[in-house]
Amino acid sequence: MKDKFIRVISPITLLVVIVLDIAVIGFAVFTVKKIIEFTTVFVIIFAVFEIFALIVAALVTKEILTQGVIFRENELEFTALDENNIFTYSDIISVKTEKFDKASLVKNFNDRHSNIEFTLTGDSIITVDIGLTSKKTLKKLYDEILARIK
Repeated sequence: MKDKFIRVISPITLLVVIVLDIAVIGFAVFTVKKIIEFTTVFVIIFAVFEIFALIVAALVTKEILTQGVIFRENELEFTALDENNIFTYSDIISVKTEKFDKASLVKNFNDRHSNIEFTLTGDSIITVDIGLTSKKTLKKLYDEILARIK
């Protein structure tokens, strides 16, 4: 099978990153207008901070958009995890997903995260928390994992 990448991104995180990127771009436009109107020390200091903000915004957006699951020929990799993020298909016996999506005033955001539970050889069970995702994304991941472990 070909390598495949499925992006796993929280709709809330995406919305926040888009709003922050728009704010940074807005401040950049404001800064350029102020530099054209009149140049003072404070405007130049603000422009330097704005350059750093643009760099940070670009790096954060890139990081958010590259989070997901990479399906390779023999293994899958969760890119948002720092360690224990690669699983070989031959080691996976079964996979199960869960997502709490019923209305509740008691549940918080952590309780609504999507989880993928792997049963591995040696009777070990690993649960991977992939954050707030849509049912559609979770189903795509589940279907792709099932297709590759059989």
